Amino acid sequence: MIEKSQITQSILRSNIYIVDDHLQNVILLENILGTAGFVNIWSTTDERDLIKKLEIEKPDILLLDLMMPNISGYEILEKIKQDEENFIPILVLTADTNPKSKEKALKLGASDFLTKPFDLIEVIVRIKNLLTTKILMDKLQNQNVILEEQVKIKTKFLEREKEKAEKSEKKFRLLFEANLDVINLFYVDKNGPSNFIESNAASEKILGYTKEELLNLSILDIDTQESKSSNLEKLEKFEKMMKDRSLSFETTIRKKDGEIRNVEVQANLIELDGKLAVLNVYRDITERIRSLEVLVSQNKTLREIAWIQSHVVRAPLARLMAIIHLLQDDSDRSLKDPETEAFLKMIIDSAFELDKIIRDISQKTETTKITE
Repeated sequence: MIEKSQITQSILRSNIYIVDDHLQNVILLENILGTAGFVNIWSTTDERDLIKKLEIEKPDILLLDLMMPNISGYEILEKIKQDEENFIPILVLTADTNPKSKEKALKLGASDFLTKPFDLIEVIVRIKNLLTTKILMDKLQNQNVILEEQVKIKTKFLEREKEKAEKSEKKFRLLFEANLDVINLFYVDKNGPSNFIESNAASEKILGYTKEELLNLSILDIDTQESKSSNLEKLEKFEKMMKDRSLSFETTIRKKDGEIRNVEVQANLIELDGKLAVLNVYRDITERIRSLEVLVSQNKTLREIAWIQSHVVRAPLARLMAIIHLLQDDSDRSLKDPETEAFLKMIIDSAFELDKIIRDISQKTETTKITE
């Protein structure tokens, strides 16, 4: 905001042009203005000089006589009026009190009138009033120019941001649609989830629903565990998501044809259009779970084999080994020949070797587990 002292200083430094074909009027006005403190005064008695001067520099105010010999004040008013970019307050000097003359001058752009002979106080007051208006209008115009420039800069920034947002949206849309996992988006609050507001192409292919059908469904229609959850469980889940902003869990979903599939879910809480929304990504793990079930079954079978090897197979082997020991310990060794002794030793060594093999197999079978 311009202070009063600043306006006063600006007024006294204003460029003032005086045009009157009577030299005494020019001198009188120069003296009045000089006494009032004005310092930038240019004057002429030949209106043709004004035309040349205006091509070089525009004044802050023009004191113009209407009746001049070469070019009338009306013609000068008309010429200045055509330059709409620069506002120049024009104070008409006239001895003509005819209302029609004043009306014509006003239509051509005159701002005010000074009637001859001049009154000292009236001259100063009218000039200061017009210059004050000029200064304020220039200030407003400058502010408008600055504002327009700021608007242009802001507009360019918004256009760039819009372009970035559009590129990001295209990239997101491409990734969204190209993802092979089921993705859906819905609003959520303490009362529960809304219908789906977006879903990708994989949702239609895997779940068996059309886009239109999905937009009329909610997570409760496809998540078998979520639909069975109590209100308390749903509220706890919502509060946990509000705290962590994301959740990972496993659940089961029902396809349109009724088939149940096991899925791993990554749920992310986001803000969309001023509301809370959930972006769910489902990965089908049905085959993985089935493979794990097969592995668990195989582990059980291996443990059973280990038990049979350890308890069933080794039992008769142990009995054979005991009998061989008895034969070796027979006191009447005189009845045994060296060949028989050699066979007995071969049999017992083979028995011990077989027992060790069975124990090693049993131990490996017991300790080896197929990773789930």
